[in-house]
Amino acid sequence: MEVNISQHTAILIAQILFVVAAVVQLFYFGYFYKRLAFFKETKPSTETPPVSIIIAARNEYENLLQNLPAILGQGYPEFEVIVVLDQTRDESPDLIHALKMEYANLKSVVIRENDRFDGGKKLAITLGIKAAKYNRLLFTDADCRPVGKRWIESMVARSAGANDVVIGYSPYKRARGLLNAVIRFDNLLAGMNYLSFALARMPYMGVGRNLSYTKEKFFENGGFKSHYSLKSGDDDLFVSEIAEKVPVCVCIDKEASIETRAETTWKAYIRQKRRHFTTGWKYKWHHRLLLILFPLSLAVFWISGISLIVFHTWLYIVLSLIGVRMLLQIFTFSRSSQWLGHSDLIVLAPILEVIVLILSGLIHIANISAKQTTWRSRIDGALPREHLLHAVENG
Repeated sequence: MEVNISQHTAILIAQILFVVAAVVQLFYFGYFYKRLAFFKETKPSTETPPVSIIIAARNEYENLLQNLPAILGQGYPEFEVIVVLDQTRDESPDLIHALKMEYANLKSVVIRENDRFDGGKKLAITLGIKAAKYNRLLFTDADCRPVGKRWIESMVARSAGANDVVIGYSPYKRARGLLNAVIRFDNLLAGMNYLSFALARMPYMGVGRNLSYTKEKFFENGGFKSHYSLKSGDDDLFVSEIAEKVPVCVCIDKEASIETRAETTWKAYIRQKRRHFTTGWKYKWHHRLLLILFPLSLAVFWISGISLIVFHTWLYIVLSLIGVRMLLQIFTFSRSSQWLGHSDLIVLAPILEVIVLILSGLIHIANISAKQTTWRSRIDGALPREHLLHAVENG
């Protein structure tokens, strides 16, 4: 009798959890992800303000050699490219010097090596912004390459005003193997999240590989001061902060895509995700709630659903809701892939989603148990100005 009562209670709990999880999942697809799936481009702006492109690079000679000419060769009326060489030990300075002979709009900022201080990417970006001649800024990384010659034009055309933020998308290049599929799918999920949330007027991040805002608003916001102690956050935390003050626009024009290569080992991929997750606790509480609610409800959805199937309870209801969710997922991904690419992943979406869900959960647990590293210095107000003057050269 006790066994029957315990089993009945377990089934009842599984039923409640399954229904709640299914409702949450359907809400996300119906409220957030449909905005990207049915996205309609607004009439692009015809204005072409001058643009400063900023790239922070440390020992990136090979990447700069391959990708920088594609950026310098963009078809846009007036722009400059500022490469911040951050304590570089390779031949990048020689490459920049050679390219300056061909491209008059190429500039460089050199941060010399210092054994006592490593300001990291946020310092490099800040110094690049200070050196920028124009108000409209566009950011990417040394290992990134525009898919066409209209990247600048497409990003600027999606701007709704002089001081807004424009967030773009940056896919990983396709390669063979499960790891590449997992990384590209993980990136697709992240893109669907931050783009859909922005379309729902709840922006919480952008990607530093393809992001635009203005010099004026950067300094009005105090730069990265509020989160300078974190290694990451030059894109997501900054966008989240400045979104309270200026509009955030979305650019998913294929011409505006910036491609980069995915990690080639599981160890490197997990290390990258651990670094990205370190900023999550700094998100606004409602963003944290919404971002954790979807994977949590998905885990509950599958665990409770499989449990009910094992108990032979609500069999048709469970299978029907699982089928509905899978169809919604495939439909949403199929529509979104028109903008973001990755159409080859649609069929494998249910499997890849479970893999990413498990990996992300394990990495979150590992991050919680590990001590968070902090940087030794802070920028501007906390960092001695004379230190910056001795550490930097403009060219």
